[in-house]
Amino acid sequence: MVDLNADSYFEFTSYEEFRKERLALNYDSTLKLWYSLPSGLPSVENHLVRRQTSKQQRSRLRKLKFFAFYCTLFKKTFLKKKIQSNGFRLWNETLNVPTLKDESLYGIYQSMGRITSEFLSKGQRYDPTISFEELFKAGRTVWFMIAFQMQLNLPLILTDSIFGYNMLYPYTDDLVDCNSISREAKKDFAKVFHERLLNGESTYDPTVHFDGKQSNVEDLNLPSSLQPHANRVVKIFDMVKFIENDWKRGSEYDGVYMSLATIHESQMKSTLQHATTDDGYAPTMTQVEQVSAEKGGASLIAAGFLIEGRLTRAKMAYLEYLGFGLQLLDDLQDVKEDMKNNHRTIFTQTLAEGQMLDAPTARLIQYCYCAPAFETFSDDQRTVSDQKTGVTLAQYVRVSMMMFSVVLVLEAASRLQEFYSKTFYLELASLSPLTFNDLKTVRVEDKLWAIVRNQWF
Repeated sequence: MVDLNADSYFEFTSYEEFRKERLALNYDSTLKLWYSLPSGLPSVENHLVRRQTSKQQRSRLRKLKFFAFYCTLFKKTFLKKKIQSNGFRLWNETLNVPTLKDESLYGIYQSMGRITSEFLSKGQRYDPTISFEELFKAGRTVWFMIAFQMQLNLPLILTDSIFGYNMLYPYTDDLVDCNSISREAKKDFAKVFHERLLNGESTYDPTVHFDGKQSNVEDLNLPSSLQPHANRVVKIFDMVKFIENDWKRGSEYDGVYMSLATIHESQMKSTLQHATTDDGYAPTMTQVEQVSAEKGGASLIAAGFLIEGRLTRAKMAYLEYLGFGLQLLDDLQDVKEDMKNNHRTIFTQTLAEGQMLDAPTARLIQYCYCAPAFETFSDDQRTVSDQKTGVTLAQYVRVSMMMFSVVLVLEAASRLQEFYSKTFYLELASLSPLTFNDLKTVRVEDKLWAIVRNQWF
């Protein structure tokens, strides 16, 4: 049994032990907190919560429009530095986050743009057939991993393992979530991929470096149910080879592969969320909550292991917490699509049970404001950005991530008015930095992706 001290490493000699302890930690860090939260929106006593009047929201929109105009007009002039400084201040003001010295942000901003471009280019080189939408979906987690590198005071670079891990998402989603693929194929894929993640290929050689060229489909030994999907499977296995470039098997970093097996197992378990009308199957809310917590947490603990190689229990708990929150955000954004596909999430299950989305949306916002998002770790970078608040770079990144997530929750909700009570929708709109009519048309993630990628300021 490992030391339960928060700073002890989360390490086990067998996958069974790793999985059992991880599930216990997942529950304590996610659902236990989720069930304890009130079903109403946070009160103004919380200093992070800021109610907005429509006048304040319109004023902020004008500032954003002026800023966008000046970015375009002066981005290549001597005023670029001043524009950047104004941009960072506008970001802090809009999200209601603590200040950070501009010098600390310039390098981060430039690195995010560079890594985003590198990721897109590398993805297109490996697979010229991949769509921009798939790359955008994959790239969302890249930014989280960059943020985690910042928190660990690591160089901000696109490693092979970061690339491989994020490219797994568009490739595996087509197999796991697609309703047209047979259950037999999904079951066989679950078995062969789990083995591939946990134990590697029988011909694995730690001295061989994968060059990034697509492997030969004929080299795969797949069951008959997966033969029609061989082109997809070979790409999935290649992504594991990218990861193996950075983390050799049979070393002190076995947790990397245990965490990858865990996320795959959780992803396959998510098939329980598919309600099927032909056989009358429908999951319960308890099942949906459990799968959502396990899947969301697993995605980020795997990301953490791929960046650092080893994780303390404190960081594991934080990543479990954060992963569940981001999973719920993703589910809220996909409500209409999930309803069409009979995919049950906490939100679509609520609707299926004849209720409005008021309570789960309020609880998600409460979840984002909880303490884990604002905790510190013993190895946080100790650079203080503000002498009054004592905020470190790592804390700033964590708070910014959660406050940005709240904005994305509000953006998603603004497009789902028919699923909320009138009173709740109006109260929810008062938390938004912009009016809901403006927010629903902005597409915040797309805009931010374009800004960072093109370095507009």
